[in-house]
Amino acid sequence: MSLTLILSSCEKLFDYSPYVIDFDEDNTNVNSKNIANITAKENEDSVIRIAFTGDSHRKFDELDAFVESVNTLNITKPIDFVVHVGDIADFGLPKQYLWGNGYLMNLDIPYIAVIGNHDLVGNGGDAYMQMFGDFNFSFVYDNVKFIIINSNSLEFNYNGNVPDLDWLDKELTPSNSFNKAVVIFHVPPTLEEFDQNLMPEFVAILSRYNNILFTVHGHLHHFEVYFPFSGNIEYVNVYSIEYERFNVIEIRKDTFKVDTYDF
Repeated sequence: MSLTLILSSCEKLFDYSPYVIDFDEDNTNVNSKNIANITAKENEDSVIRIAFTGDSHRKFDELDAFVESVNTLNITKPIDFVVHVGDIADFGLPKQYLWGNGYLMNLDIPYIAVIGNHDLVGNGGDAYMQMFGDFNFSFVYDNVKFIIINSNSLEFNYNGNVPDLDWLDKELTPSNSFNKAVVIFHVPPTLEEFDQNLMPEFVAILSRYNNILFTVHGHLHHFEVYFPFSGNIEYVNVYSIEYERFNVIEIRKDTFKVDTYDF
């Protein structure tokens, strides 16, 4: 048998590289598809319930248990959508994206994923864009605008564009389409991984229009509700999946509360 024939027959058995991005239709444009499902439905109980997890990395057993627990909770306390706050992959590998999203696809409710710093390793940014979409995006549900912004400054060599402050300011500019806003990101502005040259303006923009209910982030893994800067904007650092707990945030008009559930 010739070498050419041997190589040809092996092509279907092995990937050329672990960095090859070749997602099927179910694993592309996931955020936009799920946002369409979120915004297409009416909020029947006047309460927005969002389940949060993140920093799942390679903890697939825990991710599977999280999905099962959220689906069970959804029966008695309807969840409007789920947010994974970043680091769905560990080394940015396309297969890690596929494995992680494979579990999230078993949710009975829509979900979105935020870009995390581990997601950007290697060509992980390209994999995220193909699977989930843009790093910065927003949508309005029941008069609340959810703004998701890339805050992984270190992975972009502190180029002065991450986070994108002009985009954030435009997204928060008041309009008739929303009353309040929630800003979600992975790395909080209190850390050096967040471009500290941009931090003061980032914090100022969040306060500029007095329309933010709270912000949410991951990366630190533990749970905390805190005020890192002067002012009245609360930051919610949600549990990472390793704690086998997750947070649900309920929004009622201009107020919110955070609950914790075990799985």
